[in-house]
Amino acid sequence: MQTNSAYDNDRVKQLQLKKQTIIEILKKNGPSLPSVISKEIGMSLLFTSALLSEMVNEKSLKFTNLKIGGSPLYYLEGQEALLDNFTKHLQFKEKEVFEKLKESQVLDEELLEPAHRVAIKSIKDFAFPIKISVEGKDKTFWRYHLLGQEEALKKIEELLRKKGKELSEKKVSGVVEVAKEIEQESKEISKEVKTREKKKSERDYKKDFYDKVYEYLRKHGLEIIKEINEKEKVCIISADFFFGKYKLLVVASNKKKISEADLSLAYQQGMLSKMPVLFLIQGELTKKAKAYCEVLGDYIFIKKIE
Repeated sequence: MQTNSAYDNDRVKQLQLKKQTIIEILKKNGPSLPSVISKEIGMSLLFTSALLSEMVNEKSLKFTNLKIGGSPLYYLEGQEALLDNFTKHLQFKEKEVFEKLKESQVLDEELLEPAHRVAIKSIKDFAFPIKISVEGKDKTFWRYHLLGQEEALKKIEELLRKKGKELSEKKVSGVVEVAKEIEQESKEISKEVKTREKKKSERDYKKDFYDKVYEYLRKHGLEIIKEINEKEKVCIISADFFFGKYKLLVVASNKKKISEADLSLAYQQGMLSKMPVLFLIQGELTKKAKAYCEVLGDYIFIKKIE
């Protein structure tokens, strides 16, 4: 008879084998979507997403700010050049400014047209900002992601010399890189969630709903390991999968109609927390939301509570 310790060791070994398989798949195929990886390793999207999140935390994988069908691409360090193959998924203005940046290698934000100034800030995988001081004034330049920082600074100096300007004290006063982590968007999403106002008459109804949420979790034996106490983000639970315990973010909504936007927000919250989402609802999904569920696959597990 297999002991609990031996069983746990077997699950750890299975987990490590799956992770190594994912690395080999990415070495072979380059940046890939979770849905593709899940098919390759023969696991559901939910389990695959949990593994990918853990590998990102372990820094054995990276993922993009760019989304394709709502999902990021996962890739290995050193595969950054391959990300250019996916720029066709950028918005029109984003693609325009990307091509401009790729050709010039560095761009002066001040000289960009307004639409391009906005767009370049959205292509965080391909454009990194460099802030410098020119004649006592701060200026922002953007460098192409495959161009090294030192090379970019030399090009910026060349551009400034042509204009008869010099860097203050002949040196960069500060360099700010855009981090390749979806956590940078967390403040905006948290602000959006926190600023939703509810009428006083709805508060008791909502409280009853969240009581139902906690009752559902207790009834199904899902262990609550952290209460978040924010609107809609309820708690973090521990669920027992065949290869071990994994964390899931519980998001709940008492809306009568669950829209595509509601699913998208729940998905983003899961990505920011680096966890799959258990989305508990009381209402009905709209047609667009049902279609979007197919895109998200098993990354969001939706359950209706009565």
